Amino acid sequence: MFFLPRVRARMAEEQLSGLIITSPSHLHYLTGLDVPSHDRLNALLLTQERADILSFHLSPLCPEGFSVRLYQDPDAAPRLLADWIRKYAAGPVLGVDGTLPSRYLLPLMDLVPEHSFRCTRCVEQVRMIKEPEEIEKLHRASAITDRVFSMAFSQLREGMTELAFGHVFSDCFEACGAGPFPGHPMVAFGKGTADVHHIPGDYALRPGDAVMVDTGKAIDGYYSDMTRTVFWKSATPRQIQVYETVLEANRKALSCIRPGISLRNVHTTACDVIRAAGYGSYYPHRTSHGIGMDYHEEPFDTASSTHIIAEGMCFSVEPGIYLPNAFGVRIEDLVAVTHDGFRLLTHADKALTILGI
Repeated sequence: MFFLPRVRARMAEEQLSGLIITSPSHLHYLTGLDVPSHDRLNALLLTQERADILSFHLSPLCPEGFSVRLYQDPDAAPRLLADWIRKYAAGPVLGVDGTLPSRYLLPLMDLVPEHSFRCTRCVEQVRMIKEPEEIEKLHRASAITDRVFSMAFSQLREGMTELAFGHVFSDCFEACGAGPFPGHPMVAFGKGTADVHHIPGDYALRPGDAVMVDTGKAIDGYYSDMTRTVFWKSATPRQIQVYETVLEANRKALSCIRPGISLRNVHTTACDVIRAAGYGSYYPHRTSHGIGMDYHEEPFDTASSTHIIAEGMCFSVEPGIYLPNAFGVRIEDLVAVTHDGFRLLTHADKALTILGI
């Protein structure tokens, strides 16, 4: 219930008579329930006076302050939503979050044609500003990830495949008490580092390869996220130049973070460094994304972003350069914005590193 007044204040600003929330992480954030959908609808239904949960579950889950309606026929969900709207949401405009499936929304629109629906980011706007206890969870997750990177890179060996090195990271997370990594961390060797979203495979590490690892893990419900790039046994002058350029972009972007400036300034600052070095065409992605209960969440640094940095925001700073068929470098940190600057959450070494020598 702690965050509900803030969401309701946002609803009032947008003149929404009701709000339908279906994102599993939103539901967990607002109710404390961890309820997977399994392709069925679970929803939190909000007005200024009510907080109702509609859940496809066989056993009742009723956190304090909420009422729960259980159902067992998935096809009944639109009708149950319509009944709730007619009974409790008197105004003409309702909000939906960005995850309500169209197979429920479209029939619902037919059932209550007197109402209109607006996709709203009420919950995202509240979640952008983290409470101190949330920031401490992010810091703890990042501290564990710092240790994992150190442990894993000490085990890197020539001939090891990307997939095998990913398993090393998973084992290290488990050894640090965080449980095994679900799936595969993003590990790239050699030319694979030029692929922004590389899928690890059976490529085996060779001398002169760049090694990039981008990974994070939810610990106590909040994610870490960090990228480091190193080189194996040697680095060419070009590799060194690109690395130092990305490192300067990372440091300068961090240095401009403070409340009151546009988040886009962080991206522009990183871009200016990379462009001045002649690599502007090889930086294809945003510099920042938010982090919290989701690996990627608001605020997002997009071309149309109007986000103003505020105390309590937590986001990544991750410039990179990617040279096709050659190599790439990305350096990613996480920050928590303070009243006059930022707190760095990630502390793994960023100095140019050549391993295996």
